[in-house]
Amino acid sequence: MASDTDDAQRLARIQEVVTALIERRIAISLGDLDGSLAAWRKGEIGALEAHDAVVRHANLAEALVKRVMAAAAHADGVMRDAYDAGVITADDVREITGREPEAIEPANSLVEPVTPPPDKRQVVDDLLSRGPVLVHFDARRGDVQVPPRFVREPKLVLRFGHALSPPIPDLVVDEEGISGTLTFGGVPFHCVLPWPAIFAAVQDGDQRGMVWPDDIPDDLIDAAGAAGVTPDPVRRDPTPVPPPTRSKRPSHLKLVD
Repeated sequence: MASDTDDAQRLARIQEVVTALIERRIAISLGDLDGSLAAWRKGEIGALEAHDAVVRHANLAEALVKRVMAAAAHADGVMRDAYDAGVITADDVREITGREPEAIEPANSLVEPVTPPPDKRQVVDDLLSRGPVLVHFDARRGDVQVPPRFVREPKLVLRFGHALSPPIPDLVVDEEGISGTLTFGGVPFHCVLPWPAIFAAVQDGDQRGMVWPDDIPDDLIDAAGAAGVTPDPVRRDPTPVPPPTRSKRPSHLKLVD
């Protein structure tokens, strides 16, 4: 049976490998950026193209950290990614995971998505057609409207679905986000959740759902890293939903206590 010391050492090693994996990918991007800047200095490309390269690198670096940290919920898979990238050896993988590298499914944490993530409205609509949905969002954003006591919450969860009690007849799910009058302790409050604030939607009582890693608040990831854990915005292993089908039934929203 592993001791607390062994667990702490393993966790520290995993964090070390995750950091090295991120640094390896960022170094590659920096090399590409350096080439673009060198081409600009030589007059081979214009200033706007060079600027685009800078922006691409900055966006990639930010998204990469979030993507790897989100994937790190499957630590063995990230260790396989690190092995494939040459960051660690097969012996390192065996030491950390107790498994052979070839027996581990890669987490593909460094693979850049070739298609944009599924549309949040479509995902939520599809999940709603199946039952109640837990929506995770950053309540601190200025465009979010929730009762004042919740405005400092980096991860607030609302539950909504069909025919919940009490019903919310003015619930709207549209291109802007989710809005409706909820009841908090018997007091109604009109809430507004813009899509950019939402970073996870999961079927209540199921693992079906979606996390949008790029929209997870930075401080949630930073806090998770400082605590030596990986961010788990939905406290389960969400999987992408199938192609959405729009629901025509009215929806109702309720706060998860």
